[in-house]
Amino acid sequence: MADNFYTYNHVVTPQDATVLGMAYDAKYLDWACIARERMIVEHADLRQIEWPAFLTGEVLIRYLYPVFLNQKVEVRVSIQDYSEEQGRAKLLFRYVNPDSMRLLAEGHQIIFFVNHASGSRTSLPASFVTLADKFFERKNTVS
Repeated sequence: MADNFYTYNHVVTPQDATVLGMAYDAKYLDWACIARERMIVEHADLRQIEWPAFLTGEVLIRYLYPVFLNQKVEVRVSIQDYSEEQGRAKLLFRYVNPDSMRLLAEGHQIIFFVNHASGSRTSLPASFVTLADKFFERKNTVS
């Protein structure tokens, strides 16, 4: 597991859970998107990024253990792959119970940066490259 990851802390709320108290599967995606956005806001120079800056091209989440109402969840985000020239990055997400350190789910997103005015793909902003290097897990090519 990566030592260099961003952590978003969440407590499962009634809006996150079924009437039986188990978190909806789609909420894991919400938490990943919130974690991704918080990582960018807290660690990138937003003056270098024209918003909206990227699109999500792929999402995968593998569920291992359920999460229930009022449980704590850490969403740990790291960058596995990125291509500065092609404007894409693969972000890894690991959902961990901070009390037991049990891995609850894991997955990834591939994002593509675009020019806001034209909608065309663009290279990664320098600020995102700096962020990617900070939370980098290992070097591969994005599939």
